[in-house]
Amino acid sequence: MFSKIKDFYNSKFKKTDQPQTVVRADQIEQQQQRIREQERLRAEEEYKQQHPEQIIQENLQSFENKTNKLKKKLNIAIITVFGLVVLVFLILFYI
Repeated sequence: MFSKIKDFYNSKFKKTDQPQTVVRADQIEQQQQRIREQERLRAEEEYKQQHPEQIIQENLQSFENKTNKLKKKLNIAIITVFGLVVLVFLILFYI
């Protein structure tokens, strides 16, 4: 019963041009960020569909870069171990 009176009062006496809710600025910012993220993902998917050969080439380049980095690290590790073995041999030989 009170809800009917409240609805009647709201419909007759409240102005409808005023905003009914207040939205915080951080909520608006989060919503805009979600929209931008969705747009970015959509653009990336569209790009993947339009340029599949370039995506494959980029993946191969990425793979080559990773393997080159691993090769450098492996070379450094091998040189370090070899240097330590020589150092230990010299220490043991001369002591």
